[in-house]
Amino acid sequence: MAWSIAPGQGCGPLRLGMTQGDVAALPDMGRPQHVYRGSGGRQMEYRGLALPICEYQDDALVRIVAGRHVEGLNLEGMDPFANDPVEFVRRLESNLGPVTLCQEQLCFHAAGLILGGFYEPHDRRFFQPEIEYHDERSVTLCRPGTCTGSCETGETLSFL
Repeated sequence: MAWSIAPGQGCGPLRLGMTQGDVAALPDMGRPQHVYRGSGGRQMEYRGLALPICEYQDDALVRIVAGRHVEGLNLEGMDPFANDPVEFVRRLESNLGPVTLCQEQLCFHAAGLILGGFYEPHDRRFFQPEIEYHDERSVTLCRPGTCTGSCETGETLSFL
């Protein structure tokens, strides 16, 4: 399946705002393996490593999280996990605007896009896939206005 990320809209056939029933009805999505309930009416559905995690609030899809095992992931014409992390983030910054450091993740607030595990803020360096084994990078797409982090007040960075 192709998982093309469209900031502010969705990822592949998943559209922000869909209901849990709409998501379950999509081909290849089916029923979740695990459902986690959180505060504020949030609920997260996990369907395995090869599919994005879906998070809902009041039965509306508000967050889509894709890890490196989701095949066919594409953002700005690039596979986030197959390309050089520095090149990938620079391209996003050029196309999506400023990036802030939000809870140790890179956040493109205007696009509702969060990159986890791409950048190590304490060492001020990017993940190096050619020499580092532990790879827990993820791409999270949020419905505008639903980011739970401190992206608006985080440290603004530039990699250009």
